[in-house]
Amino acid sequence: MDYAREKGVELVFTPIGKEAFVFYVNAKNPLENVSIADIRGIWSGKITRWDELGVEKLGAIRPFQREEGSGSQSTFVKLMGDTPIMEPEQEDVIGDMGGVIRKTADYRNYKNAIGYSFRFYATVMNPNVGIRLLSVNGVSPTRENIENGSYPLADCFYAVTRLDADDNTRALLEWICGPQGQALVELTGYTGYVEK
Repeated sequence: MDYAREKGVELVFTPIGKEAFVFYVNAKNPLENVSIADIRGIWSGKITRWDELGVEKLGAIRPFQREEGSGSQSTFVKLMGDTPIMEPEQEDVIGDMGGVIRKTADYRNYKNAIGYSFRFYATVMNPNVGIRLLSVNGVSPTRENIENGSYPLADCFYAVTRLDADDNTRALLEWICGPQGQALVELTGYTGYVEK
């Protein structure tokens, strides 16, 4: 944006779909829901054991993190807000989202793990039956809940165009926002954008 401003170009952000930030545990972990306060408690080090969340016999919580600068880590840091994030064990910082999903799914070694990702990545790009997405604040990250705004960690993604875009760009954007384009957004695994 700074570069565009520097060049005197005004950008237009048009919402074209929705995505959710999700938290997941090993599929054998009985936990079904976390609150945003729980998430902040876990990654700040204030909540350290599964029994503090009502899950017996899993011991200490192993909260994985992504490496600094990744999209999911940036989103996670924003979610944590002013709550300080504890320094993770070096082996608990994973370079790719697929690695976090695989480790969380590995019940023998990481049955006590919890991780995070974007819903599209966890359910479409790297699906794994060894993990289960958690509800957040009692709301499951289903497409319906993302679309209707009830899932608390969902937001729009945008097509970014120049204000002075040419006719072809405007026609493409109109198509993306229309029925065919939105059907394609849904087909690829995201949630369509429906203006309320």
